[in-house]
Amino acid sequence: MSAKPSNVTSQLLALHLIESQIRGLTGRLDQAERTLKAQAKLLADIDAQTSALRTQARQLEAAAANDEGDVKVIDERIAKLRDQMNSAKTNKEYTTFQTEISVLKADRGRLEEKALASLTKLDAVRKSLAEAEAAHADRKSVADTAARERDQRKAEIKERLDELTAQRKSATADIPDRALEKFEERARLGDEDIMAPLEEHDRRNREYVCGSCQVVVPMEKLNGLMGRGELTTCSNCGVILYIEAATRDAVVTTKK
Repeated sequence: MSAKPSNVTSQLLALHLIESQIRGLTGRLDQAERTLKAQAKLLADIDAQTSALRTQARQLEAAAANDEGDVKVIDERIAKLRDQMNSAKTNKEYTTFQTEISVLKADRGRLEEKALASLTKLDAVRKSLAEAEAAHADRKSVADTAARERDQRKAEIKERLDELTAQRKSATADIPDRALEKFEERARLGDEDIMAPLEEHDRRNREYVCGSCQVVVPMEKLNGLMGRGELTTCSNCGVILYIEAATRDAVVTTKK
């Protein structure tokens, strides 16, 4: 590709080539960053699950311990009531103690069932927790590998990226503000084609199309590129147009 070195289009094209190299270098790094971010998200999800399971395990342990403590208190109360029954002076006293013991035994049974249910749930939670901790270890290993690969790619491209960044700064220094703003606007929008060549469609009828969307470019835009190399955009897709040496020569030949 070639153009007069002093015109806006050639300046933008030089910048475009530098930007393309930068994107090529950073593309692999960006992919590594995305992979690392995804692994970090998965690791965070496992961490949250593990934390929730640990909390649940502590709550079940506490519940079972409380119920077992209450059972112990009831056993002590029943033992005391039995002693009192043995020393009861009347049938009424004996019956009162016996009734209370019956109530306490029923309460004791419910508490034992509740404690057993908590311990059964606790076993299941502990199993899930062990699985989550194992998954965390595996995912941590994958995330660490992703981090090393990201750091390695970053180190591999650093020197060349620094060179291209300096070239980019130099390339933008003399580009008119309006042209540079247009270029950077398309770059910010993430347009796949920031610039595209003018392509010959019909030499006999002097028809040329945008290399990006293939829509015919008006003759005045062609003349602008052929003359002063002014900022020229496709009326259809907005891509910044440039003209390659072979196309320029074909246009000149056709005019003759």
